[in-house]
Amino acid sequence: MAFADHDGVPVYYDARGDVAAPALVLLHGFGSSSAHWKVLGYASAFERTHRVVLVDARGHGKSGKPHAREAYALGLRLGDVHAVLEAAGIRQAHFCGFSMGGWMALGMALQAPERVASLTLVGAHPYAERFDAFAGVDGSDGDVFLAAFERFLGEPLGPEARRMLLLNDLRALCAAAIDRDSMEAGFLRLPMPVQVCVGEHDQRHVPAHRAAQAKGARFVAIPGVRHADTLNATGTLIPAIKQFIAGAEQGVL
Repeated sequence: MAFADHDGVPVYYDARGDVAAPALVLLHGFGSSSAHWKVLGYASAFERTHRVVLVDARGHGKSGKPHAREAYALGLRLGDVHAVLEAAGIRQAHFCGFSMGGWMALGMALQAPERVASLTLVGAHPYAERFDAFAGVDGSDGDVFLAAFERFLGEPLGPEARRMLLLNDLRALCAAAIDRDSMEAGFLRLPMPVQVCVGEHDQRHVPAHRAAQAKGARFVAIPGVRHADTLNATGTLIPAIKQFIAGAEQGVL
């Protein structure tokens, strides 16, 4: 079990695969953890060819869970990722992030483009997003939290997803539910290869597609999938990510 420290917040990470191989950082979504990448087979699918780095975002998994809203500013979250890269001895990596993790991966690409070899956004886009659904929600009532989360997603959650969410520190998640500023201008100027993947029935499909078109990025629509189910579409996503990364490494994108 490995931890990096960023200003007193322990950040859990799991680095697996050949240390000499190109690195791939996987960043999970809100209310999830790095374990999700393992359970669904993403980690094992890539660790044969890459140094796979799984990170628990602050407020999630085994990482520290501050309850103060100011502890979740994007700059602090990116500092956590930098701390992991330094602890793991990684100068540059491919980044793939789902939902919140996509927001963080995009933030890394804008803040430190030299560290990002390629960028894959899954169920994410560069436009502003507000967390008005969480107004007045402090995590003290699980049912209220779940209702707010469903309003934010724009879709209902299945029983297993609801059960897993309630295992979290809900006060930390509510503190982490901060509005996201637009990164559109920077996104359009990114120098590295960019791929955008999104579910056909995700309410983020339209803005994600619009962003990919504006950028000239590779776009992958995942048929029949809503936001919460996106990563379950391994038969589509894993090959798409593999092909994209291979193209980036060969300089053919």
